[in-house]
Amino acid sequence: MANDIQKDFNNEEIEHRSVLTFGEQVIEKIVEVALDGVDGVAVVRSGGGAFGGRIGKSTDGINVEVGEKEVAVDLRLILEFGKNAKEIYTNLKATIEDQVMSMTGLKVVEVNARVEDVLNSEEFRARIEG
Repeated sequence: MANDIQKDFNNEEIEHRSVLTFGEQVIEKIVEVALDGVDGVAVVRSGGGAFGGRIGKSTDGINVEVGEKEVAVDLRLILEFGKNAKEIYTNLKATIEDQVMSMTGLKVVEVNARVEDVLNSEEFRARIEG
């Protein structure tokens, strides 16, 4: 919590207690949009579908815990066959950390990802687009 000391018209000090917080749904949306730029991975949706982080899609495969200064992210993912899971994870982790920090000032302390399925390129694109 930030304490700002200001003076009123009588030159007496007034202390303001101000705080900026973020709802979990806001951090989930930031993660969702950040994942849009990560090739070869989609987030699991309820009903078995997947998406690639497009705006307006469900965030069922994204769970976050938001503290005062830190965020933890859990992801349920679908991987495109032939893509390197470790490289994708490294890329999505860095992207999520950068976007959350730059937009909120919160530090991402965990990004946990569970790959729940692997689809060939045709199936993968069909799931993302429809």
